[in-house]
Amino acid sequence: MNRRFFIKSLLFFLSSISFKIFPQNKKQVSFDHSVASGDPTNSHIILWTKITANNLIDVEVDWELSDDTSFRNIISSGSSIAKLINNHTVKVDAEIPLEYNGQKVYYRFKSQGLISDVGTTSTLPLRNPEKFNIAFCSCSNYPAGYFNAYKEMAQDKDVDLVLHLGDYLYEYSRKGYASSDAKKMGRVVNPPNEIVSLDDYRQRYATYRSDKDLQLLHKSKPMIAVWDDHEITNDTWKEGAQNHNENEGSFEDRKNNALTAYYEWMPIREKTERDKIWRNFSIGNLVNLMMLDTRLYGREKQLEINSYIKDKVLDKEKYTQDLQKPRDLLGNEQLKWVSKRNNKDYRWSIFGQQLLIGPKYLPGIFKSEKLSSSRSYLAKQLAGEKLPTNTDQWDGYPAEREKFYETISNSQSNVILAGDSHNSWFSNLYDKNNNFIGVEVGAPAISSPSFGDTFGDQTQIVEQAFVEENEDLIWVNGRYKGYVSLYISEEYIDVSFKYVSTVKSKDYRTVKPSVFRVEHSKPFSS
Repeated sequence: MNRRFFIKSLLFFLSSISFKIFPQNKKQVSFDHSVASGDPTNSHIILWTKITANNLIDVEVDWELSDDTSFRNIISSGSSIAKLINNHTVKVDAEIPLEYNGQKVYYRFKSQGLISDVGTTSTLPLRNPEKFNIAFCSCSNYPAGYFNAYKEMAQDKDVDLVLHLGDYLYEYSRKGYASSDAKKMGRVVNPPNEIVSLDDYRQRYATYRSDKDLQLLHKSKPMIAVWDDHEITNDTWKEGAQNHNENEGSFEDRKNNALTAYYEWMPIREKTERDKIWRNFSIGNLVNLMMLDTRLYGREKQLEINSYIKDKVLDKEKYTQDLQKPRDLLGNEQLKWVSKRNNKDYRWSIFGQQLLIGPKYLPGIFKSEKLSSSRSYLAKQLAGEKLPTNTDQWDGYPAEREKFYETISNSQSNVILAGDSHNSWFSNLYDKNNNFIGVEVGAPAISSPSFGDTFGDQTQIVEQAFVEENEDLIWVNGRYKGYVSLYISEEYIDVSFKYVSTVKSKDYRTVKPSVFRVEHSKPFSS
């Protein structure tokens, strides 16, 4: 054996020994996306985390629940596997001992000697609490601004449960919707292209979940979520979408990619038929919370208002006739489910869903050149005409809206929540026979553009014009981003619209909330 061969052989042998025996300095796993909990019942809660692994293998993960942050007293524990096929995400449907019902408990994950952040969560009360506070939100566009409202929600000690009503993320490319300030704010999304493939959706969730304010919210409160369109692509319906083209492949494939990533990354309970996302939750007999899907499973295609225009003139008669034709939004299967779950046993029936349900007609002020650009000839024709302008909302499905109103008419008192619009709304709701149905509460955006971004110092004029045009609309605010808090008691709900002064800077202030008291089973009266 020559000297050169001997040295090479010795070096190879020593390097292989150190690889097998001595620990490597580089971490093999990490918890880069923190923890989350969701879908609480009276006895169980989903615990979530994601492993960032430096190799392409499944990883064993332990989880623990405790009644204090020291974890001296473990009340439940177990092991799970972060599987490569599931993007190394972990979800555990943990049972909480009955003696801790409705109380704060703490959870964490462990893997390969590393410990995750500690999360705080709780089950839903079996008995009626004296009060219960639900916060809800929607429309969190990462490149449009900072998630300051998430931070405020996380730090709001009164909030027991968070609902996310959709548009948790947006599908557009780096040059897409509301991205003009993204580079300046350090909020450029990955991947750079519009998301279509499964890997695309996974990367986009990873971008959003790298945000520290969103991480803080998830580890501070349990969340119940439903999707809207942007978790898939803009203006989705069950067989297609406005923002899906033939050159992007099969819409069914894209939808399946989106849903796969959604179930991987969100703290939501797995279902056999995962596109049937609707489900309900009980808070004693105080609240029957029903989360609905007005976006994907049952929705028939929206009317395309542009198809009723010829030579820049809207055929109002044909448009009105077609609007009144039956068109599914919830669909018969979901309506039957609502009918079965909805009853008078609960003091309040609260519906978490995506879309504004009360009529929202364009006010006559939109005929003004000051508000209408040169291309808004359509707005000028619809302004003051009591005709729907947004057929993607319930306004585009008026027959289905009446069926839904009839279905929930046996409740004690209805509160219908909405996201999607980026503005704050508060309305009384009546059916076509002028029977009071309940109240509507529409959430502002977390960061997506609203009236204020469009109309600037004319925003308050626009807000007032909407109230004057729509007799059931009590109030609207399009100036601020934020969330809504519902302080729920037996006799009333205090609805608080809570705002941040800006989403373009981390240096912000909170704005004085707008508060409305909803009396049980009564229309709001100022």
